[in-house]
Amino acid sequence: MSPNPASFLAHLQKQGYHSRSNKHSNALAEAVVRDLLATCPAAARMAAQGQLVYDLNFTINAGTSDWNVDLVLGAPSPGIAPPAEEDGIVRTRPSTVQMAIEIKSIMTEHRKAIRNRKRDLEAHHEHVHRYHNHAIAGGIFVVNQAPFFQSPLRPSVSQHKNPRALVEHCLLQMRSIASRSGLQGAGLECKAVLVVDMDNQHLDATRYVVEPPAPPVGDPLHYDAFIQSLCGFYRERFA
Repeated sequence: MSPNPASFLAHLQKQGYHSRSNKHSNALAEAVVRDLLATCPAAARMAAQGQLVYDLNFTINAGTSDWNVDLVLGAPSPGIAPPAEEDGIVRTRPSTVQMAIEIKSIMTEHRKAIRNRKRDLEAHHEHVHRYHNHAIAGGIFVVNQAPFFQSPLRPSVSQHKNPRALVEHCLLQMRSIASRSGLQGAGLECKAVLVVDMDNQHLDATRYVVEPPAPPVGDPLHYDAFIQSLCGFYRERFA
């Protein structure tokens, strides 16, 4: 059984993918929150006490610039009640962002898209750390390995020649983004790549690719390693 988030795969199988919608990034963001609480006692404890909240599509203000982030978690404003369920978390605007995660998808036109998405993540971590040096910046790429893809924005089906090589190229670009483990320098604290096989036509056949070149368990880019890293940095800096 794959440790990749099952709820996100179920969303793609039911809803499909549209580049002008944030439904897919919201679904993955919600999965990240659930998996973090399920595997990170420090985050779960703070959430249960009402001291850790989350929000989607949140604008971070740093100086004179604004940056919209897919998922943020942080300390709430005063007066926010704890969640009704012991293992839950309240969705509301955090007063202080402690974790900021950007989710980017590369479903077709991989070489063009990956250049733009890489620049997005590099700008993301720079903005997050200008906002607060202790804030944790994370990034996730969802990369498609299907040989064909039907974009809702095009009448014809796109063909991907050698999709495995395209995925390998995208992984290499993610690995080349700087990593940051301390409070000095620039880079992402946490990053992951989810590889899917999705033609956006036969939705029920959509699956995670777990064989190479997808990151295996133990690879720093694997989703499980991403959640563990997120937990470790949160525990070290905030909990």
